[in-house]
Amino acid sequence: MSNLTENQIKAIELLSIFKYLSSSQFVKMGVFKKRSYLTNSLKILLDTKNPLISKHDFNPINGKLESFYYLTKYGKRFLINECEYDETQIKVPSGVNQIYLKDYFHRKYTIDFHIAFRQWVESQEGQVDFLNYYFDKVGNNRSGNDYVTALNKIQLDESISFIPDINAKFTINDKKYLFLLEQHNGNDSKRLFEQLYVHIHAILKQAVSLKYDYKKPYKVVIVCEERSVKDSVIKRLAKVQGIEHYNNFFIFKTNDELEEDFYTNWTLINREKTNFFTKNPK
Repeated sequence: MSNLTENQIKAIELLSIFKYLSSSQFVKMGVFKKRSYLTNSLKILLDTKNPLISKHDFNPINGKLESFYYLTKYGKRFLINECEYDETQIKVPSGVNQIYLKDYFHRKYTIDFHIAFRQWVESQEGQVDFLNYYFDKVGNNRSGNDYVTALNKIQLDESISFIPDINAKFTINDKKYLFLLEQHNGNDSKRLFEQLYVHIHAILKQAVSLKYDYKKPYKVVIVCEERSVKDSVIKRLAKVQGIEHYNNFFIFKTNDELEEDFYTNWTLINREKTNFFTKNPK
């Protein structure tokens, strides 16, 4: 396909970065002004003998959910051959990567965070060194040993591990920063508290620092769908003995607060407000 429009090529490039995107997310990034324009433009990439993109449709019982677009192997080949992309730069689902309905909004919010984060980094003339999702895997089932594991897996000891929703490293003004994201949907504050307690153990064991050979402190970024969960977990964490040593490691927002502004107005465990990655933990 050598007759693609600039917007079509941009859409393919964005899918290589974000792996999955809905129509509204494409519009949010300014690729298309209206969803109707996007639908018509992407249809050409979908409806060919060797489609460059595909989409995963959802059929909920009530209402309608946006489809997730993603690159095919032909789209990946196009970026390598026509746009001189390095294969390691391209996110493509491996095989038939089933997306379950119950994971729909969690995955969509996680990608929303990635969009806001990357736009902020670019506004600072920085770069994202790597960003992996909880659904990014390494290995394959055809290798004979059935070894497939999540790229984000953090091993605490021989029997305990956990998988953050995003692990990322970025560079601004020649300084490198690392963070882990937990996107929490729903009202289960107890489950989120237990997740964050595992993060405290990971900090103690330096498990993340060892995995990424990162000597400085890093951030655990928590985005909650419900404000009540955010407030409840902060209140509960504040009662943990010795938590003051971890205060600057954890920053909190709701999805609505993230939508308003990515960089400012994050909440620490002691309820002080902070910016994204301006205070280094002690």
